Amino acid sequence: MTPSTRSSDALLDAAVALIAESGLDALTHTAVAARAGVSRATAYREFGDKDGLVSAVGRHEVGKMVAAAFAAIDPGASAGEMAYAATLFALRYLREHRAFRYIRVHEPAWLLTVAIEAGDSRLTLVGTVAAFAEALIASRADPTLALPARQAAEVVVRTVLSHALVQDSALTDEEIARTVARAITTTPEGVRRPG
Repeated sequence: MTPSTRSSDALLDAAVALIAESGLDALTHTAVAARAGVSRATAYREFGDKDGLVSAVGRHEVGKMVAAAFAAIDPGASAGEMAYAATLFALRYLREHRAFRYIRVHEPAWLLTVAIEAGDSRLTLVGTVAAFAEALIASRADPTLALPARQAAEVVVRTVLSHALVQDSALTDEEIARTVARAITTTPEGVRRPG
């Protein structure tokens, strides 16, 4: 995909709306173009085949989530507090994301494909989000960090994906986040409990 243009933004927004309504299996360039108010040729020119469209939507939505996370998480917080906040943020964000919810319920195989499959030129969802989380965790030297930043980021991302995909848990979101914070830090609590 070329750098973001008005038509590519409209196509991506249309694709996400269609995925939230009827999933990835039913997603077509024709439907996306019609929803965006552009020609089908424009959709093919922007994304190529369906794999290109799905990859572009994934990158776009991950980018939106990461930008929202950077805005919501205190970059001056300790590693444990960042992990706690990032875990809570991501769990809530994914549960509220209409397209993610539709796919999780109706087409979960797509999520597994995107999360764990890596083609020659594609990063997996885990790898992509972990790279962003790594930058956040590594943004300040924290002596309580028990793992290298990349490994700590993977703990956060894999835990979030696990709990976002399989919603039934005996743990609350706060307990999940606290457990992640403890796992990546040398402090017994990982993060201060809310007062």
